[in-house]
Amino acid sequence: MIFRLVGIALIGVIVVLVLRTAKPEFAVFVTIATGVIMLVTMLSSLTQVILAFDDIVAKSGVDEEVFSSVLKIIGIGYLTEYSSSIANDAGCASIAEKLQLGGKIVIFLTSISIVTSLVNVVSQLVSL
Repeated sequence: MIFRLVGIALIGVIVVLVLRTAKPEFAVFVTIATGVIMLVTMLSSLTQVILAFDDIVAKSGVDEEVFSSVLKIIGIGYLTEYSSSIANDAGCASIAEKLQLGGKIVIFLTSISIVTSLVNVVSQLVSL
């Protein structure tokens, strides 16, 4: 897996370096395309990890809503970081910073269900 990702990345870097001298306006598109290809390559392995976590959640008795929220938060974080990197590569640092702020706000909003579940568990323990 890692060798495939490194190979894709190196090919992308070489193409970007060549395009920067010949057609610099296309370099950003190659950067985005390389990232998308790498992301699709990683998704197949990611599904196996999610299934393993789902099995752990089923065995542990943890609320599935909490698990779902955690997965959403991880996905939001990765997607925000990836999109922010693309914006930075395109020379739009200001947009990248605002995107990171927006991602943090969405993560905060998504985490409310986890905090609510935690408060419920603590209140049940205290009432015993």
